[in-house]
Amino acid sequence: MEKTIRDVNRSDVLGFVYSLLLVTFALIGMTGLLYHTLAPNGFIGVWVGRVWASHPGLAILVIIGLTAMALTARSQNIAYRPGTGRGDFPLYLFVALGTFFAARWIVSGAL
Repeated sequence: MEKTIRDVNRSDVLGFVYSLLLVTFALIGMTGLLYHTLAPNGFIGVWVGRVWASHPGLAILVIIGLTAMALTARSQNIAYRPGTGRGDFPLYLFVALGTFFAARWIVSGAL
């Protein structure tokens, strides 16, 4: 039969809210990491700008190489074993970064 709101346990609702909170913090972590990496004053933004200004041909080769590396890594079938907990590490890493960036945003107003 159909489930109604009265049939939902409190633990089901709390589990859903917990999962939603984890995904939210993970997305904030991914966004913050990408922002601090690719921003003009980010980790590699200054380096890429210097390489592009001095050697545009080399910069194009670097971009092609990074794209090929990302596509190769994406195509590899990495077997995560959920039973060992190894598959959860990237999620919790981004959740930790998201918690850091969210707290920093609340305290200082900047990501």
